[in-house]
Amino acid sequence: MKDLDFEPSKSKKEFHKNYKLHDLAEWHGKNLLAQWGIEYSEFGKDNRFEKVWEKGEDKPDGIIEYKGKSAFIDWKGKHKAGWLVNNRAVKAYEKWNSEFKIPVFIAFFLFDEKNILRQKRFAFLGKHNYFVSKDKQWDKNLTVEFENNLPEFDKAEILNFLLHKQ
Repeated sequence: MKDLDFEPSKSKKEFHKNYKLHDLAEWHGKNLLAQWGIEYSEFGKDNRFEKVWEKGEDKPDGIIEYKGKSAFIDWKGKHKAGWLVNNRAVKAYEKWNSEFKIPVFIAFFLFDEKNILRQKRFAFLGKHNYFVSKDKQWDKNLTVEFENNLPEFDKAEILNFLLHKQ
């Protein structure tokens, strides 16, 4: 087998560690959506176990639907406050929004060091402001940071944005 001539930005262990928080956020988020009567279906493909995963166009994790209104949703699990998202992902989500004419939610679930859920917030692309960071993160990615006053990820706020802010 041919050796690849590059150094990955993240080790396999670091890469999979990131997904543990994602999975925890997704589990909590899907449970809440089910309780609230909001339908959820998968959208983006999970590539974490692919042998070689090249940078490509990111896809939101799923699509939510309520009373005929739909939106993309992407789950972000965090240990630190600060609503950061990979810049490449945000640009891709904006493209999906433009192509399908449905909004995009980015759901942030903040956990403490014992992985106990402490905060739930969301950003609604096109409505919540963000800025691109000047420096790259430890994994060599540029990020965007959303404003600190993001709404709570709760039924009333989600439905308000889904039904009235499109």
